[in-house]
Amino acid sequence: INYMMRKLPDAQKGAVRKIKKGDCLWNIAKQELNNPKATNKQISEYMLLIAKLNGLETLDKMNNLKINDEIYMPVLQGQVPAAEKPSGTQTKTQVQNPKTDAEQAFAQIKDDLFNDESIRVVQASPRFLRLYHVYQNYTNKEVGYTTNSHPVISFNVDANGKFQKGSFEGEKNINNYGYDYNIDENGTITENGKYKPKKEGQISQEDMRLVTKRLEELTYDAPVSY
Repeated sequence: INYMMRKLPDAQKGAVRKIKKGDCLWNIAKQELNNPKATNKQISEYMLLIAKLNGLETLDKMNNLKINDEIYMPVLQGQVPAAEKPSGTQTKTQVQNPKTDAEQAFAQIKDDLFNDESIRVVQASPRFLRLYHVYQNYTNKEVGYTTNSHPVISFNVDANGKFQKGSFEGEKNINNYGYDYNIDENGTITENGKYKPKKEGQISQEDMRLVTKRLEELTYDAPVSY
């Protein structure tokens, strides 16, 4: 939890919310996001942001809120705290500039590349294609499915071993017959398999530098998959 909280943006204290019967941080986060299309990952991150702001840094503290306890709602940088908003405006806090599905998926890929010890890389055959596949261990308890070859990202390198382009799955898995998105060396994400692909996100230069360097390192001595 502490590791995940450190990855979240800093926020200032906004509106005060009093805990009512039946409240829990998950439901509060879902209500405050006020977005019926919010994914479980978005709700979970916003829940941890609320917990971080209120010093609830352990599961025990997060689960021990009592009726009439008061907690602060987050206000991210660039937002106006509820107390400073003109009367008649909505007071619910919204996450500003939310990441697209593609950007969220790429953020998870970055995290996996540096923190998942099950990550492994194989080179596709024939070698001259210079195509690599990154896999990880994966378990879906709901359907009883486990594999050590869950795809993370596939990518090409040039003759000098430098990253050229990659393809990866989105959080929502919108394409059942292939990867959802492509990403180039500049961090521009586009739809996969489209004649005129639409831009679906932009990754910062710093994040692209870190990820491409990591991918290039993983190609060293990668076995060939026949």
